[in-house]
Amino acid sequence: MSGIFSIGTSALDAAYLALRTAGNNVANASTPGYSRQTVMLSAQTGAQIGGMYVGQGVAVSDVQRVYNSFLNSAANNAQAAASSADARAAQMNQVDNLFSDPTSGVGAAINSFFQQVQSLSQQPSDPASRQAMLSAANQLAAGFADAGSTLQQYRTDTDTQINLQLDSANRYATQIATLNNQIALAQGSGHQPNDLLDQRDTAIRNLNQAVRVTTVPQSDGSINVFLGSGQALVVGAQSMQLGSQVDPTDPQSIQITVKGGATTSVLSPSMVGGGTIGGLLQFRLQDLPTVENELGRLAVTLTDQVNTQQKLGNDANGNAGVNLFTPIQPTAFPATSNGNPATTISASYTDTTQLQASDYRVDYSGGTYTLTRLSDNTTWTSNTPSFSQDGLSITLSNTPPANGDTFMVQPVRGGARSMSVAISQPSQIAAASPVRVSAPATNTGSVGVDSLSVVGPVRNPAVANSTTITFTGANTYNISDGVTTLTGQTYTAGTPVTFNGWQLALHGTPAAGDQLNVVPNTGGIGDNTNALAMSALQNKALVSGGALSGAFAAVVARVGADTQTAQSLSKTQDSILQDAVNAESSVSGVNLDEEAANLMQYQQQYQAAAKVIATASTIFDSILAIMQ
Repeated sequence: MSGIFSIGTSALDAAYLALRTAGNNVANASTPGYSRQTVMLSAQTGAQIGGMYVGQGVAVSDVQRVYNSFLNSAANNAQAAASSADARAAQMNQVDNLFSDPTSGVGAAINSFFQQVQSLSQQPSDPASRQAMLSAANQLAAGFADAGSTLQQYRTDTDTQINLQLDSANRYATQIATLNNQIALAQGSGHQPNDLLDQRDTAIRNLNQAVRVTTVPQSDGSINVFLGSGQALVVGAQSMQLGSQVDPTDPQSIQITVKGGATTSVLSPSMVGGGTIGGLLQFRLQDLPTVENELGRLAVTLTDQVNTQQKLGNDANGNAGVNLFTPIQPTAFPATSNGNPATTISASYTDTTQLQASDYRVDYSGGTYTLTRLSDNTTWTSNTPSFSQDGLSITLSNTPPANGDTFMVQPVRGGARSMSVAISQPSQIAAASPVRVSAPATNTGSVGVDSLSVVGPVRNPAVANSTTITFTGANTYNISDGVTTLTGQTYTAGTPVTFNGWQLALHGTPAAGDQLNVVPNTGGIGDNTNALAMSALQNKALVSGGALSGAFAAVVARVGADTQTAQSLSKTQDSILQDAVNAESSVSGVNLDEEAANLMQYQQQYQAAAKVIATASTIFDSILAIMQ
């Protein structure tokens, strides 16, 4: 009779554990990261009775979770990619909002400024027109400075978010290491601690939200966790610590570090791999500098070109024009980690129309200097400590540096936030030309003046010297300002006469003895020549081969396109993540309908097992009664 009792008891225990497991599944149906569990049953080895093997009931071999490592890994990878794309899209959306309003901001300020320059050219002696232009210049500078400062604030905010994500990643790494230790101890019994495994998988999934990681299972049940680069983050029960530091080559940049014990390693941005940190880094180190450089290049070029034209003219007081905007200077500095701190670097603009929207790096090794344009990694080499490239002059002093020393040049990065107006009085606007031309009434030929313009970029000190052009024939002339005399010059209609920093365009045929006089434009407050030249800057090809009027629109278009790409990628990655999570849930998730059916089945098994025990008891009682 003990055999029947034993079989019934084993059946009762198995049904009870099955009921308990199904009930636990129902209880955790909405628990994040919970994997459905099942009872693993096996028949007990039969006993030989009368030459036959007779069964001895059922044994519960284990309670296992339903888990697919491939689907789990796919969901983790999708989580890292989606978090990265979402983080970048959110940051790019801020930048897009900064530039998207065509009625305000930098774009509107540029148009307003040149409209006021045009208005001044129509009324150069009108004080109100001068004040309106000066106000527009202040609004333009403020628009650039505000946009540049806002982008700088985005950098600071992004750094804060990165550090918060690093703290989050460190907490999850520590949790995984702790769970590794607990799981390794628990698996010493030969059975898997399902709930601990689920907790660890959830921690790994959450870690992938911050930074992309890969995992390698170990024989003791622990899991080693590696960053996308292969750098260890968790090894057994030990976890490393992620952190950030200022880039020694660029104080405007940051580096991600991983510290294990006394050793700290720097991770390149590509080694981070993904997660929210990866998306923020991409925005921080690629997208944001690109926008800053493009906006800064426009600010630098506009400032320099307007200043150049302004200084070629005369103001309302008859004085030579001064800078309208405060000149912007390129930034250059050595790396703080350089071996020879005595070596310094300087940079200046040689032609702002040739500037590129990029930072530059100068490296020194073995007597060779290498200049790298970081936007496209184009390089130039030199055996001397100087470069003249892309409208820049770059010079190193106190050379040679130590081998491996690095220097950074940021010619336009801070241009927008540095923009300001240099003058305070409307009368300082140089709307007039410093010279004018006249022809004596005694001239008998048909020579006539098309235009007289001052040429730069630097104003010739002798530009306003009184100069006489005397034609000695239809195709020859002499020219003199009392200091310099040129004789036997060739005249060709349509070819400008150039002298003392001005150009005189003529037409017609002169007669011998005809003269033209270029003299100081004294009292020429009503002259608009320089204002017209300043207004024409709007449509000149000054920024990467394009006009100033379209340069800001190109920045806006670039930001808009990058934002749309980021948003599209975000939606795609979110969809991929949802599909991956759904696929994982279809295997590991709890189906309440299925569990309800299981509960009914296990209830019946429990009742049947109880019936077996009751039947065995009845038979045993009957046997005892016979024996009495």
